[in-house]
Amino acid sequence: MSQLGIHALVWVTEWSETDIARACAATAKAGYGLIEAVIFDPAKARPEATARWLAANDLAAVTGMALNPAADISSPDPAIAAAGERLISDAILATRDMGSPLLGGVTHSAMHRYPTAAAPGTLARVIDTYARLSDKAQAAGIRLGIEAVNRYESNVVNTLDDAAAIVRAVGSPALFAHIDSFHMNIDEHDIAASIARNIDVIGHVHVGESHRGYLGSGSVDFPAFFRALVRAGYDGPIVFEAFSAATLSADVANALATWTAHWTDSADLARHALGFMQSGLEGARLSLAHPGPIARRQNG
Repeated sequence: MSQLGIHALVWVTEWSETDIARACAATAKAGYGLIEAVIFDPAKARPEATARWLAANDLAAVTGMALNPAADISSPDPAIAAAGERLISDAILATRDMGSPLLGGVTHSAMHRYPTAAAPGTLARVIDTYARLSDKAQAAGIRLGIEAVNRYESNVVNTLDDAAAIVRAVGSPALFAHIDSFHMNIDEHDIAASIARNIDVIGHVHVGESHRGYLGSGSVDFPAFFRALVRAGYDGPIVFEAFSAATLSADVANALATWTAHWTDSADLARHALGFMQSGLEGARLSLAHPGPIARRQNG
């Protein structure tokens, strides 16, 4: 059974001890057992404080991150690529010290709009870097993820197949593919088929609506998404992710192109998302166990 969690950016943008305490308390109050902490800067990740507030609220954690133009392992500039590798290496250690079993996110390239396709040789460099990073992750006792994000946020890994190909090329048990319904809704041809053929490498799941707001109010086909996960036997963490201009700092909102306030009440959004995910997964289990009657009821 997958553990359901919520992304810290639903509650806070910064990660001071006050923010950590607030996010952890709000997560527990909303009924979740897991929070995803974002590591913008490993030097400011506060792993000891994070671990303390997780324990105080009886929460588990996973972590996520994203590279930036000055620290990007896909860059042809050796200094920028080396800075990206250092950033991930430091985030691996912070993740370990928080007690998180995995570090997911956009670890393959800087998360921003690229004007051209990736240059020849980019993928080979990225694979070589992941081979070293997976050794570091394994030594730290965690797993490192490769999140497939849409073509407006990366020119390296846009689909689950892209992420899975890197995982298989490296061949390390410390490396996994990270999927997100928001991104899959943009760039996948067949979400269910992609999950089915790559379930062996999927280690983390984000659940996000097409506009980053209330689940079920956009264009993502969540019944098909949840059925695909259940049919494939996925049992890893599933984290609700949503962003709003009403709650993010200006810098983070701009980085995520989140200029619209699709929601303003974090607590209400969080409670709704937990119920939506629980009912969606249970509905998927029932529809797969009893395909005839359930399918007829779902179709009205």
